[in-house]
Amino acid sequence: MSVAATAFKHWASTVGLPSGALPLARQIGISRSTIQAQLLRGRVREGVVVAAARVVGIAPVVALSSFDEYDDLHLKMRPPLPIEVLSQIALTDAVVELLTRRNKAYAAAIEPLQVWEDPPLPDGLRLWVDAVDPGHIRRELADRLGMAPPNLSAQITSNRMKPRHLLEAARIANTSLTSGLAVGGVITLEEAGWPADARSRAITRLPDVALNDLVQSRLASAQRGARRLAADSAEARRIEEILG
Repeated sequence: MSVAATAFKHWASTVGLPSGALPLARQIGISRSTIQAQLLRGRVREGVVVAAARVVGIAPVVALSSFDEYDDLHLKMRPPLPIEVLSQIALTDAVVELLTRRNKAYAAAIEPLQVWEDPPLPDGLRLWVDAVDPGHIRRELADRLGMAPPNLSAQITSNRMKPRHLLEAARIANTSLTSGLAVGGVITLEEAGWPADARSRAITRLPDVALNDLVQSRLASAQRGARRLAADSAEARRIEEILG
């Protein structure tokens, strides 16, 4: 659900940005060929809007809400659900918390390792979808988007979903639309309205058993990713050998 190029050009002029592809590309840090291709096709992707908004100091959610395709985005901006927050805690941060609890002497040495990086996190999209799933999210999302379920699953597994798909998932889950965009890396968690300390507070409140489960879940996720990577590498070598 990219935005109309004509609407983008008008918006750019109202915030003091050039409409030409080359000067605009230079100002927002995106290649000229990318900008030009999107303007020629008549659709500008959300990433360009977000980059432009950041340059001129406008909140990306406010900027996106200026376009018809996202006119309700700012109205559906709510604090994240606790399950969403936990879904975006990376393996490293969970392990640091676990080690700190087991031996307080570790705390000072490993505390700097808790970086709370912004999405997209490894397997973060699947974890978020599973966390907010009311029980039928994949089936209903595939129906709404007119996609075959295997194609949707492939998007989720590869950690890449289009912004409009993320919005539809958030609508089905009845959660903040901005959270959907954040877990996909379109905007940051802070830009989505998440408190800066949301994840650190959430993990410190977890009972030990729940924290152990979280670490185990992240380890399993990392193992799946490693296996997929190994399988892809093996397949690439096999094809290379066949082709000579």
